[in-house]
Amino acid sequence: MRTRASIALLLPLACLLGCSLPYTQPPQTITGNWQIQSGTAITSPPTGLYLVGALQGSESAPTGTFNTVYTSGANPAIISYTSTYDSSTGSLSLIDSAATYIQAELTLPTDLNTLATGTIIYDPPPVCGIPCEINKTTPAVGAEIAPLNGTYTGTLSGTLTTYLPATTTPISGTASVTFTQSTTPNSSGQFPLTGTVTFPSASGLLDTAQYQLGGTISGIGITLQYSDPAMIGPGIGLVGYTNPTAAQITVSNLYYAGNGANILVTLTGTLTHQ
Repeated sequence: MRTRASIALLLPLACLLGCSLPYTQPPQTITGNWQIQSGTAITSPPTGLYLVGALQGSESAPTGTFNTVYTSGANPAIISYTSTYDSSTGSLSLIDSAATYIQAELTLPTDLNTLATGTIIYDPPPVCGIPCEINKTTPAVGAEIAPLNGTYTGTLSGTLTTYLPATTTPISGTASVTFTQSTTPNSSGQFPLTGTVTFPSASGLLDTAQYQLGGTISGIGITLQYSDPAMIGPGIGLVGYTNPTAAQITVSNLYYAGNGANILVTLTGTLTHQ
């Protein structure tokens, strides 16, 4: 009996030492990085009517700065919003403060990184007595995007192109990015982001060193570039997106092509938080 008891006590300790625990985010507040869009899913890029940006300030009445598209085919505009939030019912109401006649109404789940549902309303007044998309109400979803911090690793695949001699070779290998996200958004509602990138050894770079990139995350969309102003050409960069829990990164393009380099590296794939 004593032996069995000892084994039972050791099992939790063994799991702590050897088991891979699930990735968890810090406690949630309503303030942070949000993506709200018409439809039934959070997408990159967002589609239809959308609000992508930051909620900041009071938990019950945060202010919003969102990159907004409110008519089909329009260019995004940076618009400020006022809001009210009732934590007892999960009701979030966003109203633009720039007289562009946009409103979003959502019912938020307990886990803010899962989908909220509701509507986006665009209700401009008539122009010279002629109605223009009056009372345009569309079903919408939204989610707070968890902060993008920590190291993400996975296998990326793509091509290595050289110019002297001219060759194109398929490549694949392990890459990683260590992200640090600012807690404060910029004036456009985007969150400044840095990422230290390690390319796969198959990339053929003279130094498979790490490169520190700078950029932003807005909603789930990520854009990073090498920050050296002396870099000639496209440089080094990463374009991709995460998911609302920030558990994975989908890399649309991790590239190296700068400073008159003889090589062009382009890679895609998925990186997972470690």
